[in-house]
Amino acid sequence: MQKISNKATQKDWLTPEDVEQEFGIKINSQANMRSKKKIPYSKIGNFIYYSRQKLYKWFEDHHQEVIS
Repeated sequence: MQKISNKATQKDWLTPEDVEQEFGIKINSQANMRSKKKIPYSKIGNFIYYSRQKLYKWFEDHHQEVIS
């Protein structure tokens, strides 16, 4: 997961294509998670958007510690 340090260059709302490119979550996987209500998203008409802040929180909430 790559973070961009300059806040001005980050979009607040991401499309499924943006999420795939930035976080590596395939579009089909996103659709599967949306249908099971496992990932936060917004739908306006036929368009899907993800809030960057909500995705970061979702990642944190689903973090699994590695025990070595």
